[in-house]
Amino acid sequence: MNDSVFTLVLVFSAGILFNISDCFAVEGSDDKIAMLRDEISVIEGRILQSEEGKQGVLRQLQDVDRKMDLHNQIVRELKQRESDSAKRAKHLKNRIAELEGRINVLSENLAIEEAGLLKMRTDAGERLSYLYKHRSGDRLALLIASADLNDFSRRQRYLQAVARFDRLRLDNIKEKRDKVISDRRKLNEVYRTLTIEQARRLSELERVRGLINDRRAEELELATEKTRKQQILTKISNDTDLLKAILDERKQSLDQIEWEIKRLEGSRPASRKVWQPDVPFSNLYGKLPWPLERKKVIQAFGRNRHPELGTTTINPGIDLQALSGEPVYAVARGQVTRITWLRGFGNTVILSHNDGYYTVYARLGNIFVSESDIVSAGNPIGEVGDIGAESSFHFEVWSQRNKQNPIKWLQ
Repeated sequence: MNDSVFTLVLVFSAGILFNISDCFAVEGSDDKIAMLRDEISVIEGRILQSEEGKQGVLRQLQDVDRKMDLHNQIVRELKQRESDSAKRAKHLKNRIAELEGRINVLSENLAIEEAGLLKMRTDAGERLSYLYKHRSGDRLALLIASADLNDFSRRQRYLQAVARFDRLRLDNIKEKRDKVISDRRKLNEVYRTLTIEQARRLSELERVRGLINDRRAEELELATEKTRKQQILTKISNDTDLLKAILDERKQSLDQIEWEIKRLEGSRPASRKVWQPDVPFSNLYGKLPWPLERKKVIQAFGRNRHPELGTTTINPGIDLQALSGEPVYAVARGQVTRITWLRGFGNTVILSHNDGYYTVYARLGNIFVSESDIVSAGNPIGEVGDIGAESSFHFEVWSQRNKQNPIKWLQ
């Protein structure tokens, strides 16, 4: 096989394999979105069957929070797929332009070669026609007219040279013909590849349009859920019993975080260290960067008195004023050891910093990390979500099983 053709076949085959892997990736994303939508359907059914009274309202708030988080995940997934598909469409557009350029070059070269072949065939045809008519007589006459044996031998060599020239000319015509056939085959292959790439690009553009429509539909659903949540929060703010129930729910979630820390600390001696911090966490006292850009504390560490209920609660961390979508950063190098969903706190991430130190990031919406990931100080780990009755972000620092005042650790 001609080297150029072989290269073209390899490129063509690679394109097909790439397309197949893209399909698998999309199918995997479709499965993920389908699972999220299935969970939304379950929650919707539960919301419709919510009981009346205090527990029913709290359950609705929890379900709406979870549903909003799921819609956010779908929107994020669709945005990523939309971006990836748009990049593929752009790549295919460039690929099509490249193929069209190759087609133009190949077409021009083929036209030149075909014209050259036609001229060679015409010249050869005229000579062969002449030889067919005159060769026998001319050859014999040329030899008979020899003056002596040396002249005869010289004329015979001349005739042999002419014959060799004719054979060489025919070989050149054959080689030229084979080159034209090969180039025509290359041109046809490129045309076929171009057709496939154009179809793929149209498919990608259609996919982008579909993803945009899906994303907009999900964003409308999200807006509807936010309105529903606001209605529930208004109802809660006007009901003392519901406010007390919200505080109880918060305490249960904080207890769950503490249980997770103790569980991690209990398994720490048996766990094998596979990474080391740049600086021991204990050396970072008073030097940690803040997990949010803004640094407004709305609920301090320790005892806090509720302004409306007059009750006192214990906060094992601090709550910072935050808006949904604000980036949240790791305060030190660490490993993601736990990602969980908690009532009233939404997505919660726990980082281990070795030597029994942990940091907790709660009320997250989007999460950018996975369990076992190693992150460095300043790396984004997620975004603030729209979770619970307050618009805030919750942060904790632990030393083994002991709560730490984050303010004393932060810069």
